[in-house]
Amino acid sequence: MADTVDLPTLLADVVSRGGSDLHLIHGIPPTARIAGEIGALPYPAMSSDGIYRILEPYLLNMHRTTFKDEMRVNFSHTITEVGRFRFNLYMALGTVGSTIRVIPTKTYPLSSLGLPPVVGNLAHRRSGLIFVTGTTGSGKSTTMAAMLEWINQTGRPGKVITIEDPIETLFKPCRSIFVQREVGVDTPSFDIGITDALRQDPDILCIGEMRDAHSIRAALLAAETGHLVLTTLHTRDASKTAQRIISAMSDVEQESVRDQLASTLEAVISQELLPRADGKGQVVACEILVATSAVRQLIRENKIEAMNDAIQAGTTVGMISKDTSIRNLLLKKIITKEVALEHMRNPEQLPH
Repeated sequence: MADTVDLPTLLADVVSRGGSDLHLIHGIPPTARIAGEIGALPYPAMSSDGIYRILEPYLLNMHRTTFKDEMRVNFSHTITEVGRFRFNLYMALGTVGSTIRVIPTKTYPLSSLGLPPVVGNLAHRRSGLIFVTGTTGSGKSTTMAAMLEWINQTGRPGKVITIEDPIETLFKPCRSIFVQREVGVDTPSFDIGITDALRQDPDILCIGEMRDAHSIRAALLAAETGHLVLTTLHTRDASKTAQRIISAMSDVEQESVRDQLASTLEAVISQELLPRADGKGQVVACEILVATSAVRQLIRENKIEAMNDAIQAGTTVGMISKDTSIRNLLLKKIITKEVALEHMRNPEQLPH
């Protein structure tokens, strides 16, 4: 196997093709995800040693130690004149592998993402919890970065603290000032980072991901004490988001957590990326749940499964179901009928 290509060349190629991820796997050529599809790049197969060799210059000593001890490490890095990237280095069948995500070098305006205008209004809330949810690669980080930049450009002056693993988008102050902290580098964990942030006079907290009960408790407390909290979860819709939060707690805690969630929730923005009919990339389909008094009551009464009906009934306050979003994309001929049928919850709603 020939390991002659360097990492900046590979990543520059992925960026030029509009790709989102570079995959380096022992024994095969470098591959990339472009417009949602995996495909090989025109380079020779790489070996485990070759993969580590081209990544090693970008590892700090702490990353090398973590990789040696845990056989995986996450970090982000800016490569001059190429871009900023999120790295995951791991072991598989005794060989080194890596997935490298392209981080946009600029934040996209909310209006360019295809999200409903209500998302901008939600970003101007003064307190409460806003979740951006979806599967891996659904654009959650892009949406959350766009919301933060919208606040930065148009919101009230304030202080934003981000707690991320790793730090992705770097923000420049405008109407907001930013303190960006990386788990494992600037703070030991998400929950400690959130607790510390409450002593640092924030207006807004951005939590890269709520991974466990400790970080969920800390985020709920932050929202309860008058802060706006933006965070992500790997869930597909609003009802599953609420279920994930509640089920993460012990049985004795669940009732109090339902009350906390009902009191603090402002919105759930669930999204996925669908292939465009013209073959030019992907387009977002989204579901928006706004926490009305009716939604809050459903959470308190543990009638989470009724959230889908609440979304259908809440169009006047900006709610939209995923099926409606997909149907609208189809009517505008942005996606094909085959894609719509594959992704809708109730495809029988499509026009014949």
